Amino acid sequence: MRKKMILVMLLWAVLTACTNRISEEKLNSLPAAEDNKDVKKEDNSVRAMGKHADGKLLVQPAGQAVSAPLGAPSCYGLETDLSWSGDYAMVWESQSDGSQRTVMTFPVDFEIVQPEETPVEIKKYTFGETDIYAYVPRYTDCHALETFLFGVSGGKAFPITLEMKPEQIWTHIGQLPHHPFQVTNGELIVTGGYGAGQDFIDVYHFRYDTMKQSMILQATDQVKLGDLIQDQDQ
Repeated sequence: MRKKMILVMLLWAVLTACTNRISEEKLNSLPAAEDNKDVKKEDNSVRAMGKHADGKLLVQPAGQAVSAPLGAPSCYGLETDLSWSGDYAMVWESQSDGSQRTVMTFPVDFEIVQPEETPVEIKKYTFGETDIYAYVPRYTDCHALETFLFGVSGGKAFPITLEMKPEQIWTHIGQLPHHPFQVTNGELIVTGGYGAGQDFIDVYHFRYDTMKQSMILQATDQVKLGDLIQDQDQ
């Protein structure tokens, strides 16, 4: 009886030791606490800025927003690039009194991708008495770069639409990556995006309508992708 008792106790000790060892190995195999944390973090920063004598255009969170590393290299950017998503808006901050007003809230699927945390400077172009700012949230893309236009005139800021037809109004337009639009003789010339199997690229010619606060399409050229690449290399 005593031998049986000793045998049971030895067996229990061996099983306990094995269990403890397995638990310890599992614990050691888990990522460190720092590595196991969610890589996303809350974002309250200004992501882009357009400077004007009467104030500033600011891209900033309008609600819940987060930032995170892009995570994997692709045509959307490098692994080390940063991605911001959530509720963002374009805001006008008046120079005279410092007050802020929402100019436009961006779409729900809006995403910013940039190589650094430093806010992007929004490029400005002048059409008559209106300064027009072109905001491009992502610096690169597979097919097209979303581009939003905003105007500042008389101390006020407003979104600028793109009128493709009287019944077809766009809130933004896609540009072919590495082919930024041009402003020539009062025309805004935009090289459209590219999709698989597409033989020609649309090149749009717009003129600004002050009353409508809209870019009105004047003409559309169709250019072969190879010709665009050749022009870029020259």
